[in-house]
Amino acid sequence: MMNGLRINLIVDKDNQWFARIWVVLGKRKEVVYFKIDTGCNAVVLSHDTLKRLGFATGSKALSNLPNITGTQVSGDKQVFKKLGTISLYRDREQSVHICDTQAICHAVHETNDLIGTEALRQFCGVNFNLTDKKYMELIK
Repeated sequence: MMNGLRINLIVDKDNQWFARIWVVLGKRKEVVYFKIDTGCNAVVLSHDTLKRLGFATGSKALSNLPNITGTQVSGDKQVFKKLGTISLYRDREQSVHICDTQAICHAVHETNDLIGTEALRQFCGVNFNLTDKKYMELIK
């Protein structure tokens, strides 16, 4: 068995993987069910999550944030907004720090909360156990 930080996974009916992770943005914190997306090169927060974190998501509020262009799997270019650095924790008390990472949101549309390689590449390895005890292990 490898030593690392274990985060329980939730596998939905479509066999998609989700992790319950606490997000801290400024002085606010909220639990977020991130979809694990190793093909995504970013950490994406949905507009719904931003609202729960006290962040205005109207077009005027988002227009003040810097743009970043991303390419989807289909090859289509999408405009996202840079949110800045967020902190990720395994628990509400913030006693188990996962990492600090840059986060973005879609400029216009609602998206899923996604955790991708922007956060995962901070670790030397990621192990997924999808048998009886489903978890993601982040190896330092």
